[in-house]
Amino acid sequence: MLPQVPLYLAALSNWTQAPSSCQDLRIPVSVEKNAEGEFSHDAYNEDVLFALAGRKILVSNTYEMDARFCMPDDDQNLHADTLQLLVHGASFNKNMWDSQLEPERYNWVRRMNYEGYPTLAVDLIGSGNSTFPDGLFEVQSQMYVETIHHLIQKLRNGEVDGRAWDKIVLVGFSIGGMLANALSQQYPDDADALVLHAITWDTSWIYPAFLSGLQVSAAQVDPEKWGHIPLTYQTQSTREGRRVACFAGSYEENAVEYDFNMRDFDTLGAAITFTYLLVDAPHYTRPVFLGIGEREYPSI
Repeated sequence: MLPQVPLYLAALSNWTQAPSSCQDLRIPVSVEKNAEGEFSHDAYNEDVLFALAGRKILVSNTYEMDARFCMPDDDQNLHADTLQLLVHGASFNKNMWDSQLEPERYNWVRRMNYEGYPTLAVDLIGSGNSTFPDGLFEVQSQMYVETIHHLIQKLRNGEVDGRAWDKIVLVGFSIGGMLANALSQQYPDDADALVLHAITWDTSWIYPAFLSGLQVSAAQVDPEKWGHIPLTYQTQSTREGRRVACFAGSYEENAVEYDFNMRDFDTLGAAITFTYLLVDAPHYTRPVFLGIGEREYPSI
């Protein structure tokens, strides 16, 4: 039996009824190749890994990023000038911010709308309903940085929803937080504040959790459901692998089942390169909130 919802949460259960209007968007974002050489699977060599390690873009392309924009009603729009840009973790998608599992506890979008913040939750390229390009040469960590940078420029210029946003808070979970960290190093003026969840700079913890996820090609995990997905896209094959990779400490058992059924993908390119996002960002001097586990000790 699930524990009873505490009284303070029950009193705030109207988060789930927060009056807001949402719309789904398709946003074009582009990247420009800056790696030397030509890359193909037929002529694969170590130059691919050197280019990825150098945080290069291997292919010029334009993609479509799927997003959901939610705006509080006028009478709750207390922070109308501040957009929260929500970026999910690896093997998740934008739906993680709009959880249907105990939304009074876990639904970030509805809570933030209740507090008066507009939100824009996005699917990273290669996740959710966004474009699914090559999972090695294209969907890799620096491409995440560049596409979110391009998105932020479009938001600043009023090219997404018709409004030029003056204040943007970048909220990232796991690889989304790592992405925000690298973005603040390379483009320190992009975000007015950072909210980083589930991020650590200690690589001795990262790879054991990552490898324990037992990720394999999604098309092989469930050919009927994901057979059309390129083989370079991967996900957890078992609930236990997902549990070890994504859960720790105190959590509710039904969250494991919900999460497993909602899981998405990451890519071979992202798996190779995600630790390259763990950099120092000395020129970023704006507010940062860091939400990590109680037994993590990041070196900031």
